[in-house]
Amino acid sequence: MSPNSALNDQLPQNYIDHFLNPCNIGELDDADGYARIGDPSCGDFIKVWIKVKNEIITDYKFKVFGCCGAIATTSVVSELAIGKRLKEAIRLTDDDVILALGGIPDDKKHCSLLGINGLRAAIADFLVKDNHKKYIERIEKYCQVGYDIPQHRDMLVQHLNELPKDAEILDVGTRKGHLALAIARNVFRFKSIDISKDEIYYAQLNAIYYGLDEKIELIEQDARQMKFHDHYFDAVLCADMIHHLVQPELVLSEMYRVCKPGGLILISDINDEGQRVLQAVHQQEGREHVRRGWSLDQVKGWFEERECLVEDFEQACEIILNVVR
Repeated sequence: MSPNSALNDQLPQNYIDHFLNPCNIGELDDADGYARIGDPSCGDFIKVWIKVKNEIITDYKFKVFGCCGAIATTSVVSELAIGKRLKEAIRLTDDDVILALGGIPDDKKHCSLLGINGLRAAIADFLVKDNHKKYIERIEKYCQVGYDIPQHRDMLVQHLNELPKDAEILDVGTRKGHLALAIARNVFRFKSIDISKDEIYYAQLNAIYYGLDEKIELIEQDARQMKFHDHYFDAVLCADMIHHLVQPELVLSEMYRVCKPGGLILISDINDEGQRVLQAVHQQEGREHVRRGWSLDQVKGWFEERECLVEDFEQACEIILNVVR
């Protein structure tokens, strides 16, 4: 009996086929996502490259250093992934791999996760890069019309310079992470909250790209009802959010509550020039930029009624309020 005949008697045919004739072996020079994943328990590792167009995986190549199980399972993952939307591909599991192979030997079942983990890591690499590309394009678009968002954020963060390095800091309204990234470049760990799970997700991708994710604790939380104790933070910051709010006093009250007496509250928001620039950009995109909330004059008055010391600093497109509680 030949070795191949013996294999046929013991193993599912599809498993054998993917081991002896693996699909999509190779590399992609212009890959959109890349990953190198290993299994410490057995020493197997794979490299994965993917191409993505319109949120669909159009190509998948891999190289493998490992046993027959690592080869077969990674090969079938490549077949399962190609043609799927990213949201579908990322939901694939080791059970899908085993089913597609028609079974797998018990001592090789751990290999079923190798290809899946490689796929997920390559997708994550693509998402981080793609999100960063969109992030930079957005910033450049505003810079072209006179609104330098990174510069404004850096100027806001400069007001934190006198705080001790162990200060507790809160960023209110994470959004895509413009302010959070600026804070992370200048201080140690801090917290940032946003009511939107999607915004938290995109901010996390941006933080990962810049290697700052370990410095930012991103929390899904409503700024109108924060879950922090009274007087918890040394500084509370908020950028370009007040003009979006229907009930700004609720957020201001919470920012005031969680800030320590003598602590710092920093609020930055657009002035008339900022509104003009934002409106121009939004109109190009077929949208409208609406100012719903209070003006910063109203915000300033609100804090002064509570006997806070308030200074304002005018920038090209924004005004910064420096409030000492």
